[in-house]
Amino acid sequence: MSEQSIAASAAILEGQLFSSKIDGDAIIVTRINNALKAYSAKCPHMGLPLSSGKVANGTLTCKFHGAEFDLATGNNIKWVDSFVGIPMPKFTHNMLAMGKKPCGLKHYHVSERDGQVYVSVQA
Repeated sequence: MSEQSIAASAAILEGQLFSSKIDGDAIIVTRINNALKAYSAKCPHMGLPLSSGKVANGTLTCKFHGAEFDLATGNNIKWVDSFVGIPMPKFTHNMLAMGKKPCGLKHYHVSERDGQVYVSVQA
């Protein structure tokens, strides 16, 4: 594994998403309870960008289909239930999921030292 610097420490704010690319992969980084967290910026449902999702109360909601994730762990809290932000009836949720099962976000190891944030990638 190798580390890459992605930002100054001050750029990663509590409860806000910071977007970056590392080895061609889009990632999001945030602070939750002052701990750094880094995840893939692609929703595991259909690979759409999470960087424009809604952050509230320690969760991230995909704006496209409503999948919700715990930013402290990356775990899935709620699977798809909407279409471009419009809530859909429960009987449509399986159809919206398109056969994909609920899963969490891919996470990256993230660290901080000397005023910089580093993300580890596979070598």
